Amino acid sequence: MSAQTTPVRTGDPRLAVRSLSVRFGGLSALDDVSLDVHEGEVVGLIGPNGAGKTTLFNAVCGLVRASAGAITVGGVPLPPDPTRLSARGVARTLQGLGLFRGLTVRENVLAGCLGATDPGTDAQRQLDALDLAAHADRSVGDLPYPEQKKVALARALVAEPQLLLLDEPAGGLGPDDIAALGDLVRHTAATGCAVLLVEHHVDFVMGVCDRVVVLDFGRVIATGTPDEVAGDPAVDEAYLGIEVTTP
Repeated sequence: MSAQTTPVRTGDPRLAVRSLSVRFGGLSALDDVSLDVHEGEVVGLIGPNGAGKTTLFNAVCGLVRASAGAITVGGVPLPPDPTRLSARGVARTLQGLGLFRGLTVRENVLAGCLGATDPGTDAQRQLDALDLAAHADRSVGDLPYPEQKKVALARALVAEPQLLLLDEPAGGLGPDDIAALGDLVRHTAATGCAVLLVEHHVDFVMGVCDRVVVLDFGRVIATGTPDEVAGDPAVDEAYLGIEVTTP
């Protein structure tokens, strides 16, 4: 699992966040944040706890209202309405999975088929692609956690989104499952989907992402390729809590 060589991006980004700020009362959760995610690109969003990563995801999804700034998908302003995300080609997985534990694997995947002309065929295609077909008629609550993660991802991918938001996709997975997840994320991007992921597993981010954006206290402190970000003293300072100086 390794990040691909990143070409120079031209044209409009699939997702564009411009000067985004979010305030909760007197607290600034995001302050003048800008980032792009292009077609076929995987961008990682990392930072210490409380840096604003989930707030940014929630702002893109319309779950929190921005105090300032703009969000566009495909060059069109994104309405602050989470019920319209699928119609705009946006899908998201949740850190807590968000599965319907009383339903079968197939039924959970079918829940992501809003607007599909042939939901049964689409769901079966994703079940096959993620090696879930053998579990299709089992209750999702009976599956091991890594398999439940795959069900959540299948539900997001079944709508064939143009923009996929992954919230802590590697959390709770072992090395083999993380490697398989990395291959799946790269394959998804290769189909033309733009992928933005939030992840605490930094090794996974550095291995799978084309670019990385680092937040700290709601502000972007670094952005670039994995190698560029890994060598940035400001990133070390944010994570380690110490001032890092360079000769």
